[in-house]
Amino acid sequence: MRNDPRSLLALTIAATLALVLGACAPTTTAFETPAAREVERVAQEAYHRMEIGRLRLGVYTTNVLVDLDLPRGARVTVEAFDDEDYRLRVTSDAALEVSWIVTPRGVRRVPL
Repeated sequence: MRNDPRSLLALTIAATLALVLGACAPTTTAFETPAAREVERVAQEAYHRMEIGRLRLGVYTTNVLVDLDLPRGARVTVEAFDDEDYRLRVTSDAALEVSWIVTPRGVRRVPL
């Protein structure tokens, strides 16, 4: 069997593509556990409640979060707040590696 330069080049390209695409393949992370998905749902709900509250009242208020249904071990911490802006952090004992930041710009996941 001869080592054809074109075959060697094709093999090198195929191997490189496999490595690059393999690195992009989805993996299970702390964000994808059932507990993390539930906490993220709560963060999304908190965001929507805050925005609807502002539409109704003209200012942000945390009163809209009073009856937010939190999963066991989850917390909503108010990190910054005024009539025009807010920053909430949603965490959970069931998803210790991540938290969710809720602002008027939306919800984003951040590692702890």
